[in-house]
Amino acid sequence: MKPIVKLLLLAVAGVVTFNYWSARSPETEPRIPDPKTQRETRAGPIIGSADADNTYAWLGIPFAAPPLKDLRWSAPHPVESWKETRQVVGFRDLCVQLSGPLDGLPEDSGPIVGSEDCLYLNIWSPQAHSNADGTKLPVMFWIHGGGNTIGTANTYNGSKLASGEQVVVVTINYRLGFFGWMSHPALRIAGRDPLDSSGNYANLDMIAALTWVQDNIGNFGGDPDNVTIFGESAGGLNVFTLMASPLASGLFHQAIAQSGSVGTTPRWRAENFQNDPEPGEIMSSREWLSLQLQNTGRATDPAAARAAQELMSDIQTRDFMYSLSAEQILEGINGGAGMYSAPQSIRDGTVLPLDSLFTLFLDPARYNSVPLITGSNRDEAKLFLAQSPEFVERRFGFLPRIIDEQAYNALSAYLSDNWKATAVDGTADLIAANGGKPVFAYRWDWDEGGKSFLVDYRKLLGAAHGLEVAYIFNSFEGGIMAPGLYTDENIPGRDLLAAQMRGYWSEFARTGSPNKGRDGTQTQWTQWTTSAPNLMRLDTEADGGLQLVKEPMTTAMLKQRLSEDQNIPDLHSRCSLHVQLFLLANAGDDVWDEAEYEALGCSEFDPWSLEVSP
Repeated sequence: MKPIVKLLLLAVAGVVTFNYWSARSPETEPRIPDPKTQRETRAGPIIGSADADNTYAWLGIPFAAPPLKDLRWSAPHPVESWKETRQVVGFRDLCVQLSGPLDGLPEDSGPIVGSEDCLYLNIWSPQAHSNADGTKLPVMFWIHGGGNTIGTANTYNGSKLASGEQVVVVTINYRLGFFGWMSHPALRIAGRDPLDSSGNYANLDMIAALTWVQDNIGNFGGDPDNVTIFGESAGGLNVFTLMASPLASGLFHQAIAQSGSVGTTPRWRAENFQNDPEPGEIMSSREWLSLQLQNTGRATDPAAARAAQELMSDIQTRDFMYSLSAEQILEGINGGAGMYSAPQSIRDGTVLPLDSLFTLFLDPARYNSVPLITGSNRDEAKLFLAQSPEFVERRFGFLPRIIDEQAYNALSAYLSDNWKATAVDGTADLIAANGGKPVFAYRWDWDEGGKSFLVDYRKLLGAAHGLEVAYIFNSFEGGIMAPGLYTDENIPGRDLLAAQMRGYWSEFARTGSPNKGRDGTQTQWTQWTTSAPNLMRLDTEADGGLQLVKEPMTTAMLKQRLSEDQNIPDLHSRCSLHVQLFLLANAGDDVWDEAEYEALGCSEFDPWSLEVSP
């Protein structure tokens, strides 16, 4: 069994799709402004449109000034106000990214898509409540996934969730990749504001959008005193970082992390060269600069690029960075399905604390302690492994077949169980023990995908990463699709499970507890404790239905499994997998132990430079 660095790093960061999957394209037909949707915002009046499912929609509302020119790599600035009514009846540009299946655009849109002018949000509100003067509705604030390098709010339609659960849905764009996170001394020169120097521009975008909600959502039927942030994959990580940021205090009241992660980046990992004593990431800011110096002809090779950087002053470096176009910033960057590896969620000491999330979660006084739902999908990693030619061959160039089911399932179990051990059980254990707000945990087990002579999704995907999102938005026609995944046989069970999940999510948004769902008829979901069943298993009636179970998974259990696994073919593979699971994802701050690594017999392999076969 060969662990795969790139697949694991992408699995930690976010979602990748099969080459024949696609995200729903944004609507192209113009909407008609509806006078009933006239609203006031602090920046000026807007008008939206009527949408499906008896909702009103306001699409493309600016929540910050366009981060262009000198505002690139700066904290978001207030939007310039206007007096004339502004039509917000269509999605605005997605944030700059490499083209891929999650951008929602036609395949011929070019290798780089989107705009730096992308800080817009969308709102859906039930028509029956959006003009009400009385009770306000819970607000559900969605943060999209995509490894924090790809994706857009534009591919998530909130109309069904808003109407069916009687909530106000907000979806946001935020700067991605090198535009959203860039930590470098040249951006910390004298005179720069600490926020501008933080490197965490995307986190600040999210905080700006939440601030906009606090200031304006009451005019759209939403309750600013009852805001739930929720996100999947990288969006789940962003939920955790908002809980960690002192700047987000009071801006939300509940949090849901779907397949999130708890890995944040120390500054040295975000900035150093890879061959420094404290090695930086593969695309740290200095490694990225080396690439761009070569791309622009200022250096002939990596060694010359490093030498050039060491001779440049901070002012010269800053000026060079700002001289690059959006396309040049991504020139030479490669990634699967548009996703690439780049530092994010940087522990700068201002936007995010210097300590890891696990350290913060020990004390509710050190983070934004709110009721939390955290969960994972049972077979998270199969979405990524299914794209590797090492594990899955393509008959006739497109029909997938697992080459070695034992190796496929074993590696998926390591990666998926590690996800649960850190983002679910580990996080829940810490929060439950610290006396803060309650935490609730789930595992999503739906594995009833279609089976035919072409493909068996039950084996290929099982309960894979990202599949549960459609259940929350009640949108199986849009979003990520795989031909033949849903069939006449599995749709009834799927739809019932989806309704149950939305019932839990919306009840949590209302009360801070999923309880028995919004209709009060579902299995009671109690908060996490180590002494009783504590994990809500989300599955169809055919596979046992909703069950509160006790199925712990810890890093200690995984380390023991890894040390005893006789199916791992050689020491190099064993050491590589140990490094990938317990070191690289979070710079070793929480679960890495050098003595354990050496006890495996791995002392001959430097863990920071250990390479594995792609």
